[in-house]
Amino acid sequence: MEGKNVKYAFDGIKLLTLNYGDSTYSAQKEAISGQDTRTLIYWSDKMKKVSGSSKNKAFSITDTVINANTYANVEVIEKDTIDNNQHHYIISKFIIDKKSLLPIKIISMFKGKANDGSDFGLIEIHNYSEYKINQTSFPDLSSATIPDYFRLPKKREPVKFLKNGLLAPQLNAFDLKGLKLDNETLKGKVVLINFSLIGCPHCVGAAQMLNRLDEKFKDRNLKIINIYPIDTGEIVARFDRRENVSSPSFTADRSVQKTYPFDGYPSFYLIDGQGKIAQSYNGYYKELEAELEKKIAASL
Repeated sequence: MEGKNVKYAFDGIKLLTLNYGDSTYSAQKEAISGQDTRTLIYWSDKMKKVSGSSKNKAFSITDTVINANTYANVEVIEKDTIDNNQHHYIISKFIIDKKSLLPIKIISMFKGKANDGSDFGLIEIHNYSEYKINQTSFPDLSSATIPDYFRLPKKREPVKFLKNGLLAPQLNAFDLKGLKLDNETLKGKVVLINFSLIGCPHCVGAAQMLNRLDEKFKDRNLKIINIYPIDTGEIVARFDRRENVSSPSFTADRSVQKTYPFDGYPSFYLIDGQGKIAQSYNGYYKELEAELEKKIAASL
């Protein structure tokens, strides 16, 4: 599999990854299960399990036409429920060549709860082509060669967040209309900064948590702001509408990570009313909301 900045080679057991962005590679020798290694054996096994359960539903829907060719369309519903007014489901769609009976496209859709309790969804789309049938041998990655200029990645040291008690630096960020954030409007307030990234399931959970905190402290001196160092304003606005985000969002360039060091998304900084770092938080987890609620209350 080949993308813009990365290439995968998978022989059914071992996964070799080349990262062109930094010329590093990784090799995993144990069996792999992930979005990048969904082989037809994986889908075949999944279909056997699905067809063996009376709880699941599999049925044909209207044929799909691609480049004037007609393909069968099979939909498999493993789960389709309403949980606390949220639509949760696991649905797979198989677009199948009627002559060979082999799939050319498989679409897997999921909406449910993450391990941290947040609701999130994802869609996987896998395209298959250029089948070779009844091959007598198959390439083994044990003999694969790595380009000379590629190297193993260096062990990354964890990022050190700003220390509690330090005066919080000014933020260089822009609202979704392109106007620069006025840091003066934050003075005297307790400020919770959420550094976020579109496409991160845990950032969806964080957005839901921040809505609850915003509602709980709406009549208090708390200001929640969301900073996106990578995403465009248009993408952020679409996310905010979908998740009903109640706090303002801003974009920034990656230099903001030098001003406010953090390690992954989401990350948080809480600033007290005197403009000093009260606490930093790395990642989103089940206990975070209670921790933030307690710390915010103590800072107000």
